[in-house]
Amino acid sequence: MDLYDVRSQLKALELMPRECSVLMDFFCKEEGVEENDKAIYDFRKGTKAMAPTVHPGTGGVIMERDGYETREIGFCTIAPERLIEDQNLKGRLFGEAVLGALTPEQREKKILARDLTEMRKAIQRRREWMVRQVLLTGKLNIFEYTNEGRSAQATMVADYQFTNYFTPDTAWGQVGADIAGDMEEIYNLVYDGLGEVEKIVMAPDVWAAMRNDSTFMKLLDMRNVDMGDIKQKYRGSGLRFLGHNADGVELYSLAGTFIDDDGLKKPVMPAGTLIAGGSDIVKMPYGPVTQVEEPGPGAKHKTYIKKEVPLRHGSVDGNSIKNRLTSRPTVIPFNVDAWAIAKVR
Repeated sequence: MDLYDVRSQLKALELMPRECSVLMDFFCKEEGVEENDKAIYDFRKGTKAMAPTVHPGTGGVIMERDGYETREIGFCTIAPERLIEDQNLKGRLFGEAVLGALTPEQREKKILARDLTEMRKAIQRRREWMVRQVLLTGKLNIFEYTNEGRSAQATMVADYQFTNYFTPDTAWGQVGADIAGDMEEIYNLVYDGLGEVEKIVMAPDVWAAMRNDSTFMKLLDMRNVDMGDIKQKYRGSGLRFLGHNADGVELYSLAGTFIDDDGLKKPVMPAGTLIAGGSDIVKMPYGPVTQVEEPGPGAKHKTYIKKEVPLRHGSVDGNSIKNRLTSRPTVIPFNVDAWAIAKVR
């Protein structure tokens, strides 16, 4: 197999499992690749209209269907690159044996494989960031990068008019807080929007407030308690399974940070915040990737209907090779009222 051939790399990428990303894995459904350059979707906010009552012999009364809008949104382009220069092939790689070292050709193939893996992880982190932004804010704001750097203003903006925010009368952890009652109100927000609450993902400080509330702890499902000790289970990637509440909803705590586009370290779950919702409340379609793979007079554009597409191109003058991995996702809610965000601390 020619490791440097685009189609060979595509086959290898399709066999590789992607990195775990909690919010995307829990709440987002990955969809196929669109052939168009924009995703067309139906936008609606859930309603619960009652059927009308009629006088006998009147027949029926026409009932309006739930309204919706057909909208379109573009795909953002995620395209990290890694440069392989002559000096990268001369020195020993991390973990490489001191004796019986690799040849420069073997070393280049190892660097390529490692770079593809790391770029793929970086792309997945960007997808997770997009899902996080839509869940927490109901908006998708993309700041693109050019050769001059990051754009000053968002170049791709979608406002899904999300309004399901909840703030309790008394912050959790304070005297007089009613965690169980507040949770019922959060559920009602989701149910009124025609959603289902299957999971609650919270910041670690929210779980600390719940754990220290003796009234609420009495309502936890006792399957997760052993001699008064709550059997938390760490699932990796900052995720901790806490158990089920009285309604059978799965409770999770999510720790961890990321470096945002402004260069600041931020928590994946903002302090005092929780997300309540079900599976696949947002979806992620992908756009086609078009790229030029050969220089010179024979150059032409090639389009791939794939989620991730590699590209390898070299510079004779710079004596270097660039490897790029491109993905073109976007995030769309199935129903913008199908989840709730609560700021409880």
